[in-house]
Amino acid sequence: MKIFLKTFQKIWVVFVVIWGLGCSFLNANSVQLEETLRRPSKNLSWHYFKKKFKKSNTIPYAPNSRWKYLGTSIGILGVSLVIGIVGLYLMPESVTNWDKEKFGVKSWFENVRMGPKLDNDSFIFNEILHPYFGAMYYMQPRMAGFGWMASAFFSFITSTLFWEYGLEAFVEVPSWQDLVITPLLGSILGEGFYQITRYIQRNQGKLFGSLFLGRLVIALMDPIGFIIRDLGLGEALGIYNKHEIRSNLSPNGLNLTYKF
Repeated sequence: MKIFLKTFQKIWVVFVVIWGLGCSFLNANSVQLEETLRRPSKNLSWHYFKKKFKKSNTIPYAPNSRWKYLGTSIGILGVSLVIGIVGLYLMPESVTNWDKEKFGVKSWFENVRMGPKLDNDSFIFNEILHPYFGAMYYMQPRMAGFGWMASAFFSFITSTLFWEYGLEAFVEVPSWQDLVITPLLGSILGEGFYQITRYIQRNQGKLFGSLFLGRLVIALMDPIGFIIRDLGLGEALGIYNKHEIRSNLSPNGLNLTYKF
C-alpha cells in the first residue's frame, strides 16, 4: 500500500504540473512563444530581474491573457497544495488531529463516505489559516481579471473538491467548518486583499509611504501572484501587463507600445 501511495503521489504531482503548464500555454500564439524562446538569457539575467522588480506593482496590473495567468496560478497552486499536505502529514498528530496509520486510498473512500462532520481543529487552523487560504484561492482569478462572483466560485471549487474532498480526505473526514469558512470568509477576505493590492498599485507600489511595506504586504496577500508578476515567471511564459509600456527592436527601428 505504501508503494502504491508513493507512486500515486508522484503521478498526482506530475499531473498537476502538466495541467497547470498546459493551461498556461493554451492561449499562447506562435509570435509570443518565439519571442519568449528568443530571449531566455535576458529573462534569466540578474540585471533584468532587478530592473523588473524595481518597477513591479508601481502601476495597476492587468494580464494580456487572463486564462494564461489563471492557468499558471493553478499550476503553482496545485504543486503548493501537494507540498502542503505532505507538510501537514509530517506535523505531530496532536497538531493536525490526523491518524497517520489510516493514511491511504482506502481511507479516502471511507472518509468521503463518512463526511462531512464537525471537526475539533484548533482556532488557528479553522478561523485563521482556512480563511487565509480561501482568500489566496480567490485572488488568483480576481487578479487575472475575473469578477468577484467567478473568483468566489473558484475559491469554493478549489477548497471543496481539490482540498477538502481531494488531498485532505486521504487523512481526515471532510469538515463542515472547512467547507463553509474557507470559501465564505476566504472570499470576503480575498476581496479585501484585492482592493488593498489595487490601492498599493495605484499609489506607485507604496503603503504608508513605504515601497518595501507595499511589496511585502502584496507578497503576503498573494504569494502566487507575486511569483508570476514580480519574480518574472509570467513574462517568461508570455504573460504581460497591458498597462505597461513595452519596447522591442525590429529592422524598422525601436517600437514602443502602450496598451490599455
